[in-house]
Amino acid sequence: MKNHQPKIITILALAMLFLSCTKVIDIDFKNAAEKLVVEGNVTNFNSTQTVKLSKSMAVTDASNFSAISGATVTITSDGRVYPLLEKSPGTYVTTTLKGQSAKTYQLNVVSGNQTYTATSTMPNVVRLDSLGLNATTFVNKETFTPTVYYTDPAATTNYYRFVLTVNNIPSKEYFIYNDELTNGRVINRDLRDFDADLNVGDRISVEMQSIDKNIYQYFNGLSQNENRGGASITPANPISNVSNGALGYFSAHTVQIKQFVIK
Repeated sequence: MKNHQPKIITILALAMLFLSCTKVIDIDFKNAAEKLVVEGNVTNFNSTQTVKLSKSMAVTDASNFSAISGATVTITSDGRVYPLLEKSPGTYVTTTLKGQSAKTYQLNVVSGNQTYTATSTMPNVVRLDSLGLNATTFVNKETFTPTVYYTDPAATTNYYRFVLTVNNIPSKEYFIYNDELTNGRVINRDLRDFDADLNVGDRISVEMQSIDKNIYQYFNGLSQNENRGGASITPANPISNVSNGALGYFSAHTVQIKQFVIK
């Protein structure tokens, strides 16, 4: 996890009508056995919720993912069951469920003769107050770093994930934080992607997610594996909240999106 701590420019901050922030989740698999991989989300953004199912192959070919079709997928909350329909191979969607804070959601997947379940409780919204831009000059070159501003609620333990997108291309960085050292404080946090060379005219989008502890642990595990780089120790699989040995995650989280253009 990279934790970086402004010339502020005037920004255009918009709530987008719809933005699906997706990124390829790279997992180093300890076991050679084929595994179900789940990428499931319930948000408060709108009433469209998506669960993606695939299968992983041997560790020698961790990039070998194959969509799983024909599964039965449901999400349950407050006793109501929402069936998800397969809209494309491996992608299951419902358009009748809008997530709510403090509600618990249960995912149920039946594929072949196996059943997989996961639960996630949606946290309360923590307001994304604004975005700014930190501009610095090094060797006669000006560099830009997006900065998020929010106030962490003191009464609860909070976990956050930020998804940075530049010109519609999602960053590969994992911006994952807790409030262990910042509880109750006003926060300004740089989202620094060393692979992104930002320039005037670039369109920046930031999605702020309030996530539960299990999802924090999952993405923090991915971040630690990535930061381990070329270390000789074999990375462990990130801790999944999906049962029956599946990989991946099921997350109920809040979403706020703001965007601006570098001027």
